[in-house]
Amino acid sequence: MIYEKRNMRVLPDDTDAFGRLNWLAYVRYCEEGEAGLMDLLGFSVMRFYKGLKISFPRRAAVFEYFSPVSPDSLIDLETRVKRVGKTSFTLSHTFYKKNREEGERMVAAKAEITVVAFDEKTHQKTGLPIQLSKSLNQFHVQQTSMK
Repeated sequence: MIYEKRNMRVLPDDTDAFGRLNWLAYVRYCEEGEAGLMDLLGFSVMRFYKGLKISFPRRAAVFEYFSPVSPDSLIDLETRVKRVGKTSFTLSHTFYKKNREEGERMVAAKAEITVVAFDEKTHQKTGLPIQLSKSLNQFHVQQTSMK
């Protein structure tokens, strides 16, 4: 199982001075993928902050660009769980560009984002909440078995 969002329109404001999709738009799409994955798992984005004062800052981000994306293109996003550790997890995002809703897809970019559990009371990293860790691991196992 993966989180998918299809047919996100690239707007002129999402592009840089050269008319290519700006890296900041990719970051926003990663946030969409993470929030969508949490919804699939049954968690609101703020659940662990409200209940446990645990936030999830980004520890690392790696982007690879394969093909430029211009305004009026459409983006399909696929988000997968790549790794689940004791205090962090890594999500893999693949961005596909296309010219129309049912058009042929081409990989435009890939990203890996590592998120760490951070205890706002102690100001230190902490273990992933048990419910989140279990759900992420189950999601990861389902993905692996589907390959």
